[in-house]
Amino acid sequence: MVVAGDHVLWSYVFPVKDKGHHACVMIYNPGSQPRPLITSQFPASDYMIYNHEEDIYLIERRYIAAENSCKSRLLMTDLSGNVKVLWPWFDDKWRIGEGGFIVNKNSEIIFVRYPSIYKIKKGAEPTPYFKTDVPIKRMREIDTNHVLLLSDDGCMLTDKKGLILKQWSNLLEAHISNAPLKRNQIFDADYKDDTLLIAYWGKRSFETVDSKGNRTVIKQQKEPFAPHWVAFFGSDQLLFSSKLEFNGNNPLPRLIHSGAKEKIIWAIE
Repeated sequence: MVVAGDHVLWSYVFPVKDKGHHACVMIYNPGSQPRPLITSQFPASDYMIYNHEEDIYLIERRYIAAENSCKSRLLMTDLSGNVKVLWPWFDDKWRIGEGGFIVNKNSEIIFVRYPSIYKIKKGAEPTPYFKTDVPIKRMREIDTNHVLLLSDDGCMLTDKKGLILKQWSNLLEAHISNAPLKRNQIFDADYKDDTLLIAYWGKRSFETVDSKGNRTVIKQQKEPFAPHWVAFFGSDQLLFSSKLEFNGNNPLPRLIHSGAKEKIIWAIE
């Protein structure tokens, strides 16, 4: 989930209950209803999203069952859905973008593949980007100079060379009961104005950690909801969760705009 100006974009499937899993990029801005911006023509597909201001980069991935393999391509779009292909389809054994990615001048992708960070140029093989002392599972560009890295149990704010500027350790609580899929993990994080915002999957909660280390639960959910993504939206927060019922159907989304007043932006029952 990314914020581009006053617009929010996230990846899901469309229609939400589509058994073929055709990926979709949804878009929303205050005063309008969420709508699909781009929908993949391929089943078993996914979109990963990165933005630099209002330039939107997409990695579209599709699974080819007959080959038991994935193919991906790099796209660029705008807030009107005009698409340009930057990299055509390529074999993607790395599942690039799944842990977040950054596009560097259209010629290089920086991405996380657990437990490390890599860079890849069009038509080439990945090489290490910078080294970290802890395994990394997700990344988010905070601004032109800073990256937020999510580890197994903490977060780090670094510069683009990997220098650690701020670190949060031991974000997981030791004793968690009834975690979705028995996974006690942080699923996503964002950072703004000395505040860390996390989606704590295992605890089914959305939380903030301030500059002094004080931790606050801003939204506690109950089964069957599991926190997925977070993003700062001005001075407010966007909190995205999915309803997991394990009945063979797709997860159902719930996106909340949390601020002085709470508003449900998108929810399918």
